[in-house]
Amino acid sequence: MTASPSRSAALSQWIRQAWPPALLVIVAYLAITMVVLRTFDYNPTGPIRIGDMLPADRFWTDQTLVQPGVGYDGQWFFYLAHDPLLLTPEPETFLDLPAYRYARIVYPALAWALALGQPAAIPWSLLAVNLLAVLAGTLAALDIVRQLRANRWLAVGYAFSPPVLIGVSASLAEPTALALVAAGLALALRGRHWASGLMLMLAVLAREPSILVPLGFGLYLLARWNWRQATAYLLPLGVPVLWHLSILLRLGTLPSAQSPTNFGVPFGGAYYRLGLLLGWHAPMLGEPLPTVNIWPEVVIILTSAAIILIGLTKVLERRDAFAWILWLQAALALGTGPFVWADLYSYGRVLGLLYFAFALCLLTNPRRSVTRPTSVSEWTIWGRVPGGV
Repeated sequence: MTASPSRSAALSQWIRQAWPPALLVIVAYLAITMVVLRTFDYNPTGPIRIGDMLPADRFWTDQTLVQPGVGYDGQWFFYLAHDPLLLTPEPETFLDLPAYRYARIVYPALAWALALGQPAAIPWSLLAVNLLAVLAGTLAALDIVRQLRANRWLAVGYAFSPPVLIGVSASLAEPTALALVAAGLALALRGRHWASGLMLMLAVLAREPSILVPLGFGLYLLARWNWRQATAYLLPLGVPVLWHLSILLRLGTLPSAQSPTNFGVPFGGAYYRLGLLLGWHAPMLGEPLPTVNIWPEVVIILTSAAIILIGLTKVLERRDAFAWILWLQAALALGTGPFVWADLYSYGRVLGLLYFAFALCLLTNPRRSVTRPTSVSEWTIWGRVPGGV
């Protein structure tokens, strides 16, 4: 059975529009990957930044690069990819926070599957999964901007956003999680609600803060008394709940009980980092003092704080799905503490969904509503608040 001429023409047009930005992203990330690997003599375990804080030598080989100290978060995904089904006894011997780490299972599980369960291939598969996620996420972002009648080159901004760049260079879960969110959003804009809900459910299993996206869609639909479509976003969230309960049964504690202390007073983290850069106080978390030009990062911090404020107040002007999703991200970012803001590397990736939600809110400005297709309009049906700002 062949596709209809209109669908074939639409697909051909989509490909013609998508391939130049996609090709740029592919070439750029292959170059970035080569530069990163060259730093470690092309050893794929180098970017993972494995530390010797815990005796995880059961996963090490003669080719594994292990550095003194605590290492970085990529090492936890490296260990999880050896045992995604939680079968290894005493995971606390190689994971600092076993229940918390196992909650983010999608990225290491995909790496395990791509490596066909072969330990020697896992360092390469961790890198490959994220590179494939960059491509998939970019294609999803291209579909989003196309549906919103925006410039296709804006999707390149997604590909080179902090969580994607940092995640690829350090074997982290952000590129995979953000690609799943982008794919879920693209499907939602097309009215493919169940497919979108399932995709966003996987994003939650990649990084649990992603839950704010399906929650935002689901609660928006419930407020419109659209129970059927709301179910498509809220019901799949039972899968992460079941996974967390299985972790409880296996390890005796919930992932949330082991969650690091990432929250505090409003703007406490941003104020801490800004104060460190401007010399208002000394480092309190053991991080090094900034030794380069501080002003670009000062601008980034102030811009991030401004986006948080805009996100918290945008619902006074708009009460559509995109404004509420931005509000949820801004409310979460508002309380992030000093541990999140210890360095640009950290808060740049943690706030990735906030930046993404802000960009989406800009692209769905009510002034552009006349150019949007009907499938997009259902998410902006409330538009501007009568008499609002």
